Amino acid sequence: MSNELITAVNQICAERGIDPAVIFTALQTAMADAYQKENGEDARVKVEIDKLSGQFHMYVVKEVVKTVTDEKNQLSLADAKKYSKEVKVGDELELEIPVGSLGRIAAQVAKYTVMSKIRDAEREAMVEFYSQRLGEIVTGKVQGVRADLILVELEKGVGEMPENEQIKAEFYEIGKRYRFLVKELINEENNRHVILSRSDEGFVRALFAMEVPEIANEQVEIKGIARFAGMRSKVAVASNQDGLDPQGACIGQRGMRINAIMNELGEEKVDIVKWDLDIVEYIKNALSPANVLDVKYNHTRQEAVVVVAEDQLSLAIGREGTNVRLASILTGVEISVVQEGTSEEVVEAEKPVKKKRVVTKKK
Repeated sequence: MSNELITAVNQICAERGIDPAVIFTALQTAMADAYQKENGEDARVKVEIDKLSGQFHMYVVKEVVKTVTDEKNQLSLADAKKYSKEVKVGDELELEIPVGSLGRIAAQVAKYTVMSKIRDAEREAMVEFYSQRLGEIVTGKVQGVRADLILVELEKGVGEMPENEQIKAEFYEIGKRYRFLVKELINEENNRHVILSRSDEGFVRALFAMEVPEIANEQVEIKGIARFAGMRSKVAVASNQDGLDPQGACIGQRGMRINAIMNELGEEKVDIVKWDLDIVEYIKNALSPANVLDVKYNHTRQEAVVVVAEDQLSLAIGREGTNVRLASILTGVEISVVQEGTSEEVVEAEKPVKKKRVVTKKK
């Protein structure tokens, strides 16, 4: 071991953002483990590293006894006297042994331990770095595609996008750059990951914050988001400043802002609706782009039957019921849509039926 080791460690740490002390500690542990691999787990060994010269010093620790019963861990008083005349029974001696005495298998164990520690320290540094960007958007390059996982090369380290965080309709091309939401951080020993998402509603929220300055500076507030990733989203917005049109701010001049957001989402359509404290008005807005004639709202049951003209029925319901389902999620109200002129009996039949919630108590 020499100064070359110190140079190599410092270079690795600088490149990967790792504290050199972590690597030196890992080296000490690895050398001790390697010695025990060849001499038994009960062998007591101590390793020291001179961080200036790069020199390793390894010591086996033995107890001084009258009669030796364990040669690995004990030393007779007579032999101990050869090292120190003042030693007595019950003392412990640290006897230096040559580092080169480690065998090939032990050396491989040491190398594996160090590399494993470097990888874990690198992941820990990555998780710490992205803890400051949780809930924000980052750009990364797709590094690998598995059946249930996308590996993404980030500014620092590699993030992961599980299958449930992917947009089903999207094809992720290796080598291509995409935007991702930093959704979750897992920071457990030997299990450190940055979880990314493109399907979470937080991804849409973060895109709006990037593209709409009025949202970033809180002049416009996102009150709610309902999303079927890859299909359609509804974003409810309100103004915190008199005279400021929240929908117009999100759309931008000639639709530049909303177009930038929708381009990032691919085939997904985005409706920007005006939030309203009046739940009836909010329901009407949430069903946009359909024009609503009337809303029969039951406050107690949090249900509503919405009446629309014949030519607005399919628009209000949406493809496969997407529009009305998203409006229900956004407002928190169970909504059904009926055509103008529908009889009261049919309206009653059209009212949404809530599923009874069953709570099972543990015995």
